[in-house]
Amino acid sequence: MTDSNNPPAAMPTKCVACDHEMHAAVVCDYCHSLNPISSPADYFALLGVPRRYDLSADELRQKYLALNRHAHPDFHANDSPEVRDLSMTIASALNDAYRTLNDPISRAEYLLEVLGGAGSADDRSTPDGFMDVVDGLQEELFDAQQDAAAKQHLGEAFGERLSAMVAELADVFSSFDTQVGCEAIRQ
Repeated sequence: MTDSNNPPAAMPTKCVACDHEMHAAVVCDYCHSLNPISSPADYFALLGVPRRYDLSADELRQKYLALNRHAHPDFHANDSPEVRDLSMTIASALNDAYRTLNDPISRAEYLLEVLGGAGSADDRSTPDGFMDVVDGLQEELFDAQQDAAAKQHLGEAFGERLSAMVAELADVFSSFDTQVGCEAIRQ
């Protein structure tokens, strides 16, 4: 059974250049050589963060910058064409991983797909009452078009609503992590 907080290694465990044990994905700790990534790369493994919804934005950014510091194509401009191509591939994957995991909604969707759930491309269903809510919001937006104070109030209300939904996502994933952990202990 795979622990959802410790994803399987999707990256090489030894550096292809110096054969030293690697602790970070794609960039060797010892010789700083770039190592190929699997395709498609697991974004959590690529950035070296646990596979869970609740991630520290600061830790995620630090991991991304540390890896990007060695993988960015500007640092490999004078290297062989193969190394430059690898650098571009890795930098692109790092950018995609960071962009996805840094946004809480994209992170939730990606985590669902990684855990075997249906992504938004697969699940086109809408919750009951969704269209009524959308219609009501469109009316509020239309009514607020000419009133700056109403626009500001509506913007604040939307922001609060989005924050509440993101907090609810965090609670759902936290509950899932707890259930998976309890099931693993029982087994």
